[in-house]
Amino acid sequence: MEDCLDIEYKLAIPDNDNFMQYLKFIEVGYIHRKLGATASPVVSLRKNVDDTYTFIVYSALRSVNNTFKLGEEFIEERADGVKVMSTIMIEGNKLIQVQVEQNGRTSTHVREFTPDAITVTTTADGWDGKCVRVYKRVVGRLSGA
Repeated sequence: MEDCLDIEYKLAIPDNDNFMQYLKFIEVGYIHRKLGATASPVVSLRKNVDDTYTFIVYSALRSVNNTFKLGEEFIEERADGVKVMSTIMIEGNKLIQVQVEQNGRTSTHVREFTPDAITVTTTADGWDGKCVRVYKRVVGRLSGA
């Protein structure tokens, strides 16, 4: 996983049909769903000197940075502005995130990292779908890394 830190990846293969269904299932509003389907976000994972990590997501629409310690629950603000409780673990080259909304609904995002791509598989309790989105490496190491 260390060789995948501080690399920027851009959404290359969206699964917009299932992504839209997932967003609808978690009750993201219509306008945010449409904006989300058209965005081409760039993501990066950084390990900080204090052993926390920062997961960065930015697009022309919005930027979100979430800093966390592995295995510790934290408050995350999703791209649609909703706050959820998240816990993130690393297993090999996978970053596994469990998000729990205030209503108890749980989503799991498994991000499988390689130096060239991130494959994100999203599922949710009570939703019979699965969303897979692929991000490709777009630039080398981030400046200042």
